[in-house]
Amino acid sequence: MSRLAAKSPSGRAGWLLAIPLVLAAAAYARVLNAEFQFDDASTVQHNRAVRDVGAYLGGFLERLFHSGRPVTELTFSMNYAVGRLEPWNYHVTNLTIHLVVVALIFVFTHALLRLAGTPQPAAIAVSVAGLFALHPLQSQAVSYVSQRSEALASGFYVATLLLLLTAERRGRSAAGIAAYAAAVATLVLGLGAKVIVVTLLFAYLLLAWVVPGEAGRKRLATWPTRFGMVVPLLGLDAFFALTTLRGIEGRPDAGFSVPGAPPGSYFLTQWRAVATYLRLLFWPAGQNVDWGYPISRSLADPAVLGAGLFLLALAAGAAALSWRSRYGPGAAGAAGRIAGFGVLWFLLVLAPTSSVVPIVDALVEHRVYLASWGVLVAVAVAVERALSRLPGGRRALAATALVGLAWSTLAVCLHERNAVWESRLALWGDSAVKSPRHWRSHLNLGHAHWDRGHQDEGIEEVSRAVDIVAAEAPTREAELLADLGAMLIHAGRLDEARAALGRASERDPKNARVLANLAVATLKQQDLQGAELHATRALALDPTLGRALEVIGEVRLDRGDAAGALPYLARAVKAKPDDAAALFYLGVAYERLGRSAQACAVWRQVLAVPGIAQGVRALTTRQSAAAGCAGL
Repeated sequence: MSRLAAKSPSGRAGWLLAIPLVLAAAAYARVLNAEFQFDDASTVQHNRAVRDVGAYLGGFLERLFHSGRPVTELTFSMNYAVGRLEPWNYHVTNLTIHLVVVALIFVFTHALLRLAGTPQPAAIAVSVAGLFALHPLQSQAVSYVSQRSEALASGFYVATLLLLLTAERRGRSAAGIAAYAAAVATLVLGLGAKVIVVTLLFAYLLLAWVVPGEAGRKRLATWPTRFGMVVPLLGLDAFFALTTLRGIEGRPDAGFSVPGAPPGSYFLTQWRAVATYLRLLFWPAGQNVDWGYPISRSLADPAVLGAGLFLLALAAGAAALSWRSRYGPGAAGAAGRIAGFGVLWFLLVLAPTSSVVPIVDALVEHRVYLASWGVLVAVAVAVERALSRLPGGRRALAATALVGLAWSTLAVCLHERNAVWESRLALWGDSAVKSPRHWRSHLNLGHAHWDRGHQDEGIEEVSRAVDIVAAEAPTREAELLADLGAMLIHAGRLDEARAALGRASERDPKNARVLANLAVATLKQQDLQGAELHATRALALDPTLGRALEVIGEVRLDRGDAAGALPYLARAVKAKPDDAAALFYLGVAYERLGRSAQACAVWRQVLAVPGIAQGVRALTTRQSAAAGCAGL
């Protein structure tokens, strides 16, 4: 009976965990049919690598040991095999991963609290898991399809720690060796999901400090054994870290070549960013998909200095608390060790993205996903100690009321925050209000309006983005003017388009995309010679630019030279296989050359392009009918 009684609290807590899991599922239900957002265009919608799950699996091992996130991509490939580009399929998977991570967090927290000697470990563990499940700051890692990588890597992170603890307890038995082998596998898969897992081994070594005294640590492996377990895994860590650094070498969005963000300045900026993450954990007001966080340049900046001193005091306090509590008996000592470990965990897990390796976005909310557990568990044990001063009945009532209030409040806030993830218009409208001087928020809001058919609003928002960057970065202004010019072309405002694109060409004469769009505008005004000239200049800068290749193909078709048009249009389709316009004109070239079967095959491809414009669909249908294509 005593053994059964000892296990029953954990069993009851397991059932109680269903409450936050259900609340989380309800809060995320509103995004299950949400649109793809932001980077989803490149990672999912236009990522041809994920469209054949069999081929992806065939090359998976090779991909796994190169830079990138092949494990995450494999899950996208599986989603594509199930439902192609139906968003619900991807969102359901993201939510499922999150709920599994929550369950792993519960098991891990419970195991850690028991090692520390904490009273009521199951009750605290379920409270922490519920907070983790429902905190609105987690929404970006769950509701944003591309950031599945964060949650997936976090799940492998926690699973690996649990397996390593199992391997310690089982020693050199068959079960212990199997657990260690499984830990190696989950570590590699985690690194293949997202390289944030490189900090795991340091977290594992820190775990020993939550166990009280030398006698308590006998429940774990000796330090030589632990280091022996870690050393082989450190080799994997180093390999993946170096491979990742090589993979981002020279990139403008991550690594040591990010414009305007040298390592020293980025490191100073992260002091403020980490302090902001902490504030959002305690008060998640002002969440934003695109903070436009400014880079700090000097230690003399009061905000930088204040944040740095705060974080230094926080880290020193956590280390001191862990040290002072290392032999502390009873609940107070256990709480001190857990709280110290939690704060150090928070700083450690954030280290890959909040140290000296610059990333173009200095503050992004999904990075706090796993790191948040450290703060949540530290707060939970502190609250438990405060409530322990109450009499038994009142203590249980107060704890239940407090947890219930926290869970229900967070669930409501999470549900409300998820409103912005339902559509691109909602997401970027929210960001543009919160970051009115950040060009990217207005640019993406403009594209969201445009995709909804709100042409005037789209052009207005992109024009605002251009105005914001005009005095800051000529090359970026040229890129935004290229977008604005493309919109104006589609809106039929060709004179305005040519003016905007001419200005862009002055800002950045070597911008091939600007020249290609200028070629399109010129072609629309029936200036074949000018269009060909601009397109030729664009191809001299980028021989694979599909838009420029298509313009030259169209010009030659207009001149009656289908044979001369064909190679350019074929190259345009090769550059952009889903470009419906290029495919259509390629079919026209085939049809004019008397190659009707090939023309009909290409027009079938046009009609299969996801999200094809109705005008292109109607034109293709008419053309194929006139050519006698069967089944179109």
